[in-house]
Amino acid sequence: MISPLAWILKRPGLLIPVFFLQAAQGLVRGQNYWPEASSAALGGAYVTRAGFFSASLNQAGLGEREKHSLSLQHSRPYLLRELGQTSLSGQFIAGKGGLGIVLSTQGIKGLRQSSLWLSYGMRLSPGLCAGLGMHFWNSSMPEQVLYASGVSFALGIRARINQAWTLGAHVLHPASWDSLPLPPATPSMIIAAGFSYTFMKSASMYSEIHVKPEQGIVLVEGLEWHLKEGFSMSTGFSDKPLSFSWGLSLLHSLWNIQFAFQYRVSSGTVPLASLSHAW
Repeated sequence: MISPLAWILKRPGLLIPVFFLQAAQGLVRGQNYWPEASSAALGGAYVTRAGFFSASLNQAGLGEREKHSLSLQHSRPYLLRELGQTSLSGQFIAGKGGLGIVLSTQGIKGLRQSSLWLSYGMRLSPGLCAGLGMHFWNSSMPEQVLYASGVSFALGIRARINQAWTLGAHVLHPASWDSLPLPPATPSMIIAAGFSYTFMKSASMYSEIHVKPEQGIVLVEGLEWHLKEGFSMSTGFSDKPLSFSWGLSLLHSLWNIQFAFQYRVSSGTVPLASLSHAW
């Protein structure tokens, strides 16, 4: 049976699409993801948040949701159209928690990559929530019959100590399976833990540590200000890779608009925008 590498080398025309497959596959698998805009604006902090994309970020946050919501987001890593990613998220109250679905897609002509998260989070006790998510991804080139799919899962927990302090922890890809081991290889496990602290009734600080096999310990810091009702601004940074983030959020009636920018010193800018509706 011919190996995947030999199969590609027999078809040099595949090399350009496969380059983008390698560059973007980390996004689809959730390894190098740019989360929802509000989390991206905080440098990537997420373990204590309960945002519109909890199904793919912090499944425990689904246990804190009090409304149904639908969200549409688009990000364009490094301003490259080929890496642009569009995501649709739905979160729905179910039982003692919430059910979340996130569908993401990106690609160029002849290359399509898709990702699906199915997650559930529930409230175990007042202030304590836990969640589980299943992640499915697929990379395909229909015209060349190149196909790669995989599955993994994630676990999260979130504990509100009091009105000011919240703790959280999350593990992504503790186990996974790939049908076609194209580079990058099987997704690495990512462990994250941190806290958030609310002060002055209008500001929140986020501090997290992410442990990644290829980068070691990554420090993430974020700060969010609620300047007035319905309007907030955020900023943050991460040290590996060194990046700085900014963002703003506008809430009007049942609609929420978020914009964020991440600047990675080594590679460039990542803009994100999302529109959400809650009811």
